[in-house]
Amino acid sequence: MYSNMSNEPSMAEKLCLSCGMCCNGVIFADVQLQRGDAPGGLKANGLPLRLRGGKTVFPQPCAAFQDCQCKIYALRPKHCRDFECALLKSVLAGKTEFTAARKVVRTAHQRAEKVRQLLRDLGDTEETLALSKRFQRVKKQMDSSGFEEERADTFADLSMAVHELNVLLSEGFYPGA
Repeated sequence: MYSNMSNEPSMAEKLCLSCGMCCNGVIFADVQLQRGDAPGGLKANGLPLRLRGGKTVFPQPCAAFQDCQCKIYALRPKHCRDFECALLKSVLAGKTEFTAARKVVRTAHQRAEKVRQLLRDLGDTEETLALSKRFQRVKKQMDSSGFEEERADTFADLSMAVHELNVLLSEGFYPGA
């Protein structure tokens, strides 16, 4: 994720600054720290670190992500420094035009917002969790509580919206896509 560090951002920076899905809980549920990362400094700068499966991770959406920029850009973890989504790689390689990439980002944002709205409609308002975790939590609630018709219809809409978002993410954003 780029941060607007200069007066004239590059095309890559412009794309990243309009997207932010690698930081906002849409693409990742959490990020694993790598060798060389400074957990103490990250924690001191507001990242809540957790142990998961013996590995140190921080949850998404990232606590340092505000207004589509990284507030700890100079201290960001290695994974954040190294990550380039498939869409960014395609733009940098000249395979996708910048305007087409921006359209893909807009569509992904719209799909993610539709998922968020349906989650809210089903009572999940915890915006500090990744979309995938929120969806799994609502699915578990729906499985255990039974389905009244209106909630079942909303959950069906949510399931389809999550699928449509995941297809777009798989085709355009995940590395190796």
